[in-house]
Amino acid sequence: MPGTLSESKKELLERLLRGGNLAPVRRQEIPRRPAGIDIPVSYGQQQLWLHSQLSTVVPIYNDPITIYRYGSLDRNALERTLTEIVRRHEAWRTTFEWKDGELIQVVQPPPKHIDLPYLDLSATPPGEREQTALRIAKQDALLPFDLTTGPLYRGHLIRVAEAEHRLYLALHHIIFDGLSLYRIFVSEVRAIYEAFSQNQASPLPELPVQYGDYALWQRGWVNEVAPSQLAYWRSKLAGAPQRDVFTTDHPRPAVQTYRGAVFQIAMDAEVSAALKQVNQKLDVTLFVSLLATFYIVMWAHSRQDDLTIGTTSAGRHRSELEDVMGYFLDTLVLRVSLASNSSFGDLAAQCKETLFGALANDAIPFSMLVKELAEGRDSSRNPFFQVMFSLEPPLAPLGRAWKFARMDIHNGSTKFDMNLELDDSPHGIDGRLIYNRDLFERSSIERLVADWYSIVAKVVADPSRPISEIVAHLEPRPEDVMKHEVEAPTAAQESTGFFGSVRRLFSAE
Repeated sequence: MPGTLSESKKELLERLLRGGNLAPVRRQEIPRRPAGIDIPVSYGQQQLWLHSQLSTVVPIYNDPITIYRYGSLDRNALERTLTEIVRRHEAWRTTFEWKDGELIQVVQPPPKHIDLPYLDLSATPPGEREQTALRIAKQDALLPFDLTTGPLYRGHLIRVAEAEHRLYLALHHIIFDGLSLYRIFVSEVRAIYEAFSQNQASPLPELPVQYGDYALWQRGWVNEVAPSQLAYWRSKLAGAPQRDVFTTDHPRPAVQTYRGAVFQIAMDAEVSAALKQVNQKLDVTLFVSLLATFYIVMWAHSRQDDLTIGTTSAGRHRSELEDVMGYFLDTLVLRVSLASNSSFGDLAAQCKETLFGALANDAIPFSMLVKELAEGRDSSRNPFFQVMFSLEPPLAPLGRAWKFARMDIHNGSTKFDMNLELDDSPHGIDGRLIYNRDLFERSSIERLVADWYSIVAKVVADPSRPISEIVAHLEPRPEDVMKHEVEAPTAAQESTGFFGSVRRLFSAE
């Protein structure tokens, strides 16, 4: 039966979720593409390109990151380091164009030298320098990228103190994923910079394949696995509810607005450590236990037993992709059934099995699932789920001189009703809940997060308690607060909205 896994494969599959691969399994290698051919976009690039065209006001795929450097800094060595990284990774010098009715990616020549705009704020009063640095970084994050001309990255180097520099980068999501940043980019910055600052050559070997090789290979691979994996998803998503989970404070617009705001998440180290002890007893990972606790929040606020949530797997199904930067993520739909008398342990076990089934069938692009399985497409919301959940990959070791941050700046957008992005850091579990501010007031988000913290504390105290008891202490929502119904989209909205564009794009395939 599709999706049924032996115990020996489950550990390997969960590695895919947070950046691993199935290297122990013997598979045919991805070949290098012939020179001079047109390079198709990957399915993931295609989806991001389409969304980027739809949201021209809100930069939903602009992602800012910060690299902190403590101590002395050789500016020229850092610029040479970025130049070398862009040379190494074709995805970071790729643009997109239409040719003969097909969207293709075009690899541009490597830059001769990347010049970073530089600003020294070390003599500015401390309060002003912080505000100025963040203002510059946010301005960069809000500027649109031109996918036809590139480059799809921008940077500013700012000296904020005598021994502290910050490299603010704005990136378009079409050139990277979490593993690209947390494991590959930060480790390459450190390794190449240390070599260049000592007038040595880069210590890194050339990559075995490039992102364009993967994109070409992916088209044939998906065709091979599609029949069996579509059968799994057809069975899993049959009759899945298409409804709101959380009560919205404002009526849902007929067309998605993508306007987002951020609520910072901080779970202290004691609670995080206690939750990890629960994980060991239940034989589940941190991802699974956090997912299960958030499912309980969803159940507490909706009292709906049939719930779906979105997440992503790393999507790197071949070992030769381990060190390649680019967008490899697979969107997964996780559907569970909650009952009030089941325990947290029962729910965690169900989440674990659901996750394994999804990972075993994650080669199907989400756009293909939408085309084949979504019914009654609605431009006001995403198909299958409205809430996204993710746990970032472990960060590569950086040493004391470097620090990486991805959650300190936000571009003011969201692609979902809610998107919970978490990070397992040394001081606890932190992250951010990004929410659609056209649907929710901040006070509602504050209450939801407080409920989640409380549920985690109850789970840590006794994971064997029924879910109904875990949420019994939560105050019920006022009875006069009802879910807002969305009006049916007009014909014009159907033709110009998200699904209209999806139909036009896929009708040509």
